[in-house]
Amino acid sequence: MSLFMRSLILFAAAATATPAPASSASAPSYSHTATALSDIAAAAATAKTSSPTSHVAGKVFDRIAQIYLETTDFDHAIADPNCQALYERGILLTQLFGVAEPSQPAYVAAASGDYFGTNSDSFEVFHSNISTIVDLLDDRGISWADYNEGLPYSGFDGFEYDNPVEGHYVRKHNLLMRFHSIALNASRTAQVKNLTVFHEDLARQTLPQWIFITPNLYHNGHDTNISVSCDWTRRFVEPLLLDTAFDDGRTLVYITWQANGQDGTARNHVAGMLLGSAVPAALVGTNDTAYYNHYSELSSVEANWGLHTLGRWDVGANVWQPVARATGDETRAWNATVARGSFASYYWNQSYGGLFSSAASAWHVYVAPNLQMRRNGRSALPAIADLWRAATGTLPDYYHDVIELPDALHPPRRFQVPVGLEPPMPITTPITIWPDTGIPSV
Repeated sequence: MSLFMRSLILFAAAATATPAPASSASAPSYSHTATALSDIAAAAATAKTSSPTSHVAGKVFDRIAQIYLETTDFDHAIADPNCQALYERGILLTQLFGVAEPSQPAYVAAASGDYFGTNSDSFEVFHSNISTIVDLLDDRGISWADYNEGLPYSGFDGFEYDNPVEGHYVRKHNLLMRFHSIALNASRTAQVKNLTVFHEDLARQTLPQWIFITPNLYHNGHDTNISVSCDWTRRFVEPLLLDTAFDDGRTLVYITWQANGQDGTARNHVAGMLLGSAVPAALVGTNDTAYYNHYSELSSVEANWGLHTLGRWDVGANVWQPVARATGDETRAWNATVARGSFASYYWNQSYGGLFSSAASAWHVYVAPNLQMRRNGRSALPAIADLWRAATGTLPDYYHDVIELPDALHPPRRFQVPVGLEPPMPITTPITIWPDTGIPSV
């Protein structure tokens, strides 16, 4: 049995015996976390950047670009004239909801299929056996890149950096660097790049097929407002839609907000839009009223390219309408019996418990993927099955092929936390569990 599995079993045993949080040893030291200007200059001098390409045909799109903006609810987002101009070119997703608060859970979820109890913007470090969308893309040979405005160099893993030229970058909004499967893999960190490299890749016609874009804190609206973020997004996106090096006839652009961020007592209702040449002409200017969440981008990418799954909440999430029509994926309606509650009773504005929950009563343990789930012929990545098979029956597994996503009011069994628990102040040094006080290292 691997050290990873032995450690996970230790987590489970400790959490079963006592409500106090289990812990793990300090995260491994990094060489790319220092933020002093001299350290950044030294690291940047040797940092590698790569731009692999591929040409794997999808059912609906051959390229997807995803843009995450910050902390705006649905009504404010759709009222801005610049964002209106964008969604009128495509499909407005009117029943899209975030998964939790504050910012970081959304990014963890969109990458890995769960947020593992995350309820802070701390310096989280996930074991390399926690797989991400990158594992699924690499399995099919689909090129990818994660572009971050203000990132000082490719593969930087510091907590934040106030870029004097490009604005404030923060790790909590970086999709991939919190995962060891990325951060400790040099070929992968070379594809976590500054947004300026996006424009270089565009000019060289070396853009990948799967793209994630994170603006800085100013342009994404976090430190400003919806007017700034929508203005930036429109200025960024509209020229791309006219550039055949970006959109050659089968490109999809997905724009969303990670959470509503404006009222902690309100439901986490956010806007989302699909645009680009991959949107059928008959659907341009329409509204899609199906329930989606941040796992739907995973399920939609998986369906489009016939990928395996992560075996987590990605499996059950509704697939975006244009893709579902082509793949035969069923768009399911909310089932109050399955959910044990009406759609209106779910808020998704607070995290349920888990490994990185600050709640002292939370079960601080990794959750195993469900290796038995199948969705329209898609199954868990074989490499994931190999990694986790030994944990079957030992670690908790709360994933099901359903759209009814838990929240803090309706948590998975044994993952309850106090309702109304406020996000704690972030821990700015690496942690592998909350709180990180030193049980056997993973």
